[in-house]
Amino acid sequence: MAQTSISMTIVYRKEVAVAIRIVFILAITLSLVAGLSLSHPAQVLVPSWAQENKPLKVALLTDALFSDGGWGAVAYNASQVLKDKYGLELTTQEKIAIPDIEPTLRDAAEAGNDLIIAHGFEWGDPTLKVAQDYPNTKFVVFTGLTNSTNVASIFPMQQEGSFLLGALAGLMTKTNSLGCVGGKAYPNIINIFEGFKQGAKMVNPNVKITCVFIDDFQNPAKGKEAGLNLVNNGADFLIHVADLSGQGVIQAADEKGVYAFGVVADQNYLAPNTVLSSFVIDMEKALGEAIEMVQNGNFSGQTYKPGLETAKGGPGPGIVYLASFHNLDSKVPADVKSKLAQLTQDVLNKNIPGGIPERSEESP
Repeated sequence: MAQTSISMTIVYRKEVAVAIRIVFILAITLSLVAGLSLSHPAQVLVPSWAQENKPLKVALLTDALFSDGGWGAVAYNASQVLKDKYGLELTTQEKIAIPDIEPTLRDAAEAGNDLIIAHGFEWGDPTLKVAQDYPNTKFVVFTGLTNSTNVASIFPMQQEGSFLLGALAGLMTKTNSLGCVGGKAYPNIINIFEGFKQGAKMVNPNVKITCVFIDDFQNPAKGKEAGLNLVNNGADFLIHVADLSGQGVIQAADEKGVYAFGVVADQNYLAPNTVLSSFVIDMEKALGEAIEMVQNGNFSGQTYKPGLETAKGGPGPGIVYLASFHNLDSKVPADVKSKLAQLTQDVLNKNIPGGIPERSEESP
């Protein structure tokens, strides 16, 4: 009986020893795996398309024209740079009619795109609707205010850029009259014009700003007519947010010998003696960050609202900056340049009294 008890004790101890070894081996294995994950987190996040060595498939869709010198052109030019930088399989479509937005989005999702860039404010609601049926496809609306699990929006604080242009105009105007021409009264366009008004009135309380909307983004003749009317009523600075129609606004300013401002792109080349400056959207930076989110598997469906940056590709989240004065630099007085530089720093440092808020309704 004693011998049996001793044998059972020996067997039990052997079993315990084996169990301890197994636990020890498992602990070492888990530690190694954890250490590998911490030192190489991308290995855990790399999506299936990257594991298979496939290029990221991206579609850029817009109702604008890639030849408009502004909204559409900036997106297209950025997409071409990013195509080479990230080795994308890229498709682009322009001039999509508003009623065709939803079916176009659906076709792009059916085609197996990993990321669909819906470029235009009108694309928000249709994107949300289509995205529900394609949960593995990521969508970015630019500029948008909609989001869901697989839909992110980028709504840049363009009013920070237009605020600075408004201040520049307010400091230099000789007639105390400024004009704005919008393609449509979209919330993002109203927001831009409200920033322009705020900047102008902050430095020049006597200035008057008149804004008109022509209900057309692709009609330079209509833009020119609106611009001429504003100049004939005293405006000596014009700003537009009207895509191709905006080129007509710049033509009007050029003919009448007054200054104009470009938007979204540096539009000085359209009229070098007329376009004093532009606020520019750093589209490469914005879309590049969206592409990297998809590549790294950390896409987040939220609305991003980046503001001012010091220059293209500048540090921080900002994607809006002012273009140079080019050959018109000598026309801008030194004290105006100094004031503009100080205001730029105040915007960056959030030191503008009351801030430069988003606004979707017109002020007087």
